[in-house]
Amino acid sequence: MEVEWKATPRQVRTDLHRAFGEVRGLGRLADHVDAAARAAPAGDLNVLIGYDLRFWQELCALFGNPYLSDFAYRLRLQSWVCSVPYLRRQSDLRGRLWTGHGALIDALAHQRYPEAQAIIAAYNADSLALIEELAGPDAR
Repeated sequence: MEVEWKATPRQVRTDLHRAFGEVRGLGRLADHVDAAARAAPAGDLNVLIGYDLRFWQELCALFGNPYLSDFAYRLRLQSWVCSVPYLRRQSDLRGRLWTGHGALIDALAHQRYPEAQAIIAAYNADSLALIEELAGPDAR
C-alpha cells in the first residue's frame, strides 16, 4: 500500500509537538518516519524492518503504557519474523511495502482519529493480503 505523503522530519516534529506536547522521543520518531518513507518505496526490506519496528515502538511509547507498548512491539516483531521468509523470495519489493508512516503521524497530529484508524486498518488488511498472496493458497 503506497500512501502519498511528503513532509520533512522537521515538519513531523512540529506536528507531533503540536499534538502531544513536549514528549521525549519525538525527534527519533520523526527520523524513523523519514527513513521508513525512503526505504519502503525502494523495497529495501532490511532498512524498512528496523525503522518500522522503531517507528511503532516510539509511537506506542507516546501513549504512556509500557506494558501495552511492549506487547504491541512483540506482536509486530513476530509478524516480521513470520513474513520475512516470504518477502525475501521476491526479487523486487518496490511499491509493495507499506509507506503510510507519515500519513498516520499526520492524521494523529491533527487529531483526525477516524482517518488514523482507517490508515491502520488498511495497513493491516494490505499486509495480510500481501503475505497470503506470497505464501500461496496452501498457507491458510
